[in-house]
Amino acid sequence: MEENGGGLPLGDRGTSTDRGSVTVPVPLAKCAFDHPETRAAWEKARRKARGGRWVWHILYALSWVVFVALHANASSEMGKKRIAGAFVLVSFCYLLLLYLRRDVMASLKRIRRVLEEHPWQFIPEAHKPSGVKDVMGVPLQLRYSEGEELTGLMSARSPLHRRRWPEGLEQGAWYAGKVWQAGGARTRGFGVLAVPGGGELMEVSSETAAR
Repeated sequence: MEENGGGLPLGDRGTSTDRGSVTVPVPLAKCAFDHPETRAAWEKARRKARGGRWVWHILYALSWVVFVALHANASSEMGKKRIAGAFVLVSFCYLLLLYLRRDVMASLKRIRRVLEEHPWQFIPEAHKPSGVKDVMGVPLQLRYSEGEELTGLMSARSPLHRRRWPEGLEQGAWYAGKVWQAGGARTRGFGVLAVPGGGELMEVSSETAAR
């Protein structure tokens, strides 16, 4: 496996190039979040995250009504205990979903912060290595410039779909953020990856849980 992360020249923003089906030029905005399609993709993801949260609140409130009614009409102590146990399980699932949704919102905030601080740059390849799994998301390696080697293993994930891998990234992608190098930044959310056009935003981290 190639294990080197090279720097991306600051003076070369990248273009559509001749690789594969990449035909969308990189926007010239000073920060990636000024790109209309990018902003729309981020806002769409945030709306979905918020919408799902309210659905869970409503369903959990309705479950209270159902369980109270069942408990009051239970004919035996054993039946009441089973209903109470079922309610405890539902409550646990509800709290788990809230925790996961909080993680989604935190990921969206990190993505926006990166997009507001960095411009989009074209990179020739985002490679998903075969035979490698990452419990945090999708394992990947980046090629920042033509002729450079791939970076070491990194991790990418979409806020709403942790395991989703958009098609076409092997032929070129948009990247915003710091260039990873050995001994460099190790915090989550230091980069954002997208298919050319600014859609399907993915958070990139040099922290992996690959196996």
